[in-house]
Amino acid sequence: MPLAIATLMLGVALSFTAPYLSLFGIEQAAMSPLRLGVFMTLVSASGVCASTVLGRWSDRSGRHRGLLIASLVAAMLGYASLGFVRGYVALVAVGVVLLGPGAASLSQIFAFSRAALRIADPAQNEFASAALRTLLSLAWVFGPAVGALILAQAGFKGLFAFAAASFAASAVIALRIAETKPGLQEKAASLDSGRAVASGPPAVGCPVSNEARAANARKAIPRILIALGLIGLAANATMILLPLYLLHALHGTRLTVSAALGTGALLEIPMMLWLGSISSRLRKPKWLSASAAVHTAYFIALAAIVHPWAIVPLQVLSAAVVAITSCLGMTYIQDLMPGETGAATALFFNASRVGSILSGVLAGTVVGAFGYRAAFLMCAVLTLCAFALLAFDSLRYKAANARAAVRRA
Repeated sequence: MPLAIATLMLGVALSFTAPYLSLFGIEQAAMSPLRLGVFMTLVSASGVCASTVLGRWSDRSGRHRGLLIASLVAAMLGYASLGFVRGYVALVAVGVVLLGPGAASLSQIFAFSRAALRIADPAQNEFASAALRTLLSLAWVFGPAVGALILAQAGFKGLFAFAAASFAASAVIALRIAETKPGLQEKAASLDSGRAVASGPPAVGCPVSNEARAANARKAIPRILIALGLIGLAANATMILLPLYLLHALHGTRLTVSAALGTGALLEIPMMLWLGSISSRLRKPKWLSASAAVHTAYFIALAAIVHPWAIVPLQVLSAAVVAITSCLGMTYIQDLMPGETGAATALFFNASRVGSILSGVLAGTVVGAFGYRAAFLMCAVLTLCAFALLAFDSLRYKAANARAAVRRA
């Protein structure tokens, strides 16, 4: 329960700040579009570097709580500073030194959850991670709307003060959660469990050892991360383009935009809980490749529709992709890197962050040159490439089983 509350408070803080940070740069800091793009890129890049360093550091030390609290405090100080700082150079310094490291709290809280819960049953462990991830989606159901109300009543100072208080509350709760450093037997069990998941069931009559199959599975990590990065790039581009597409191209209303975004976030919740309850029995490469195929169909449908309200039912597809990649993608990378939970979680979230760095410039360039529908078709091409990368593992798994069957025959 304390972990759930800490995660929810973190999700609330992120849902209050993420939708309005660019608006703050334009309206309060008087940034030009170019300066805003540089600022957002530097913050994202700082977050990627901080997540990677903290993830590896926490794995070496076996402790996650201290680094989680440090990143939450950095986020608190960063957003508290935005209530007063207006100079561009000072804002860039705040973004790189405080906001970027503060963004590492998202990956650190999931790494900390595995260290704090110590659930022996893999099925229960994955369900706990899915439940925590669901709370982040729950925060995004109501967070942006509540943030808009706070912004209207108290301005950016009030909004960022409320977000800083949420980060602080999450840090205080995390400080009270016990964390035990794993012993040698727990580490060995974690490594054995990870190798078993990564390599799959041993093939009868096959001379290849489990260790060799686990090593081959680790070689797939860069390919999986590239695929998840492409999915994240397309998803982030959609977050930027969808409201503009609804209002300017399809002549919808702000109600349509709210309905579309709220429906997607709401549908993610039961999907994540269901996937979390059965994820230990699923072949994750197959489900991840299927999610990329669904994402491709979603973008083709977006490019083809002519009525704004037709976007609302399409959010079922978008929610399915978010649920699958969030629940299964993170645990799959963790399974492939047994004993390196912090680094694995950081790699998973960094794949999406790298996509977000590129999404704004790429989406804006394509829309300016070819229009919104072409931008969605570009996203379809990106997710189709992700499907090819993810399907490779599923096909290789089937081929290995076929060869093992031939040897047994």
